[in-house]
Amino acid sequence: MELKEVKVFLERLDQDSINFDPHFYKRTIERPVNEGLVRNFLGRIDRLEKIEYGKIGRFKLWFKMSSKYSLVLIVEIKETKELKVVSAWNTNRKWQDKLKG
Repeated sequence: MELKEVKVFLERLDQDSINFDPHFYKRTIERPVNEGLVRNFLGRIDRLEKIEYGKIGRFKLWFKMSSKYSLVLIVEIKETKELKVVSAWNTNRKWQDKLKG
């Protein structure tokens, strides 16, 4: 799937089709991320900046939160038109840019 295809999938995604892995809930204890925040950003595809490919059907989605932070989601897109959120965290964009340079 390309970025455009992922955006189309997210546009058509019903909130009832979003599931969260137990790993996600385990990690939210340590991170300033919650289910409501993730659901909100999945509905804001204009904020989706890029995707990275993982295992078959698994993607890393990068959403722009602000000029300083990005929200990173590890998701699985199922053939049944469901989306499973495996993990999520926010990252400091300035720190990330320094690693690239």
